[in-house]
Amino acid sequence: MKNKKKIFAWLLLISWLILIFSFSSQNGQVSSGLSNGLLKTLENILHLHLTSSFFSFFIRKLAHFSLYFILALLTINLEKQYYKINKKQLLIALLFCLIYAISDEFHQSFVGGRSPKIMDVLIDFSGSLMYCIIYYLLKKHRQVNYKE
Repeated sequence: MKNKKKIFAWLLLISWLILIFSFSSQNGQVSSGLSNGLLKTLENILHLHLTSSFFSFFIRKLAHFSLYFILALLTINLEKQYYKINKKQLLIALLFCLIYAISDEFHQSFVGGRSPKIMDVLIDFSGSLMYCIIYYLLKKHRQVNYKE
């Protein structure tokens, strides 16, 4: 059973890395079209006017944050299959996510209509950091509650 959990954790992480890579492989026009399509869907659901450049920018950056929030979750999930999660393991997960974010932005320099942005790496890292902070705080909260 433990081996199945490890394999599943690996498959989830690798699938997520491929998903991020595939989004970064879209040229600028396709990527913008995806963001604008999401905005139009939200407009229809919420009955609001959201197609301004601000909302488009916000959706794109929220996507970066969310993708890397989930990447940290999946990375820590994989680490849990091998180690007890402590501060060192959280730092390793963060470093992995940061390196992937940097490599992903570098990859975009080869995609038409896309360019690497340091701001995107910072937003990606912020998503990963946020998950690690939440994980750490929840783990500490559980430990305090079990001691009482």
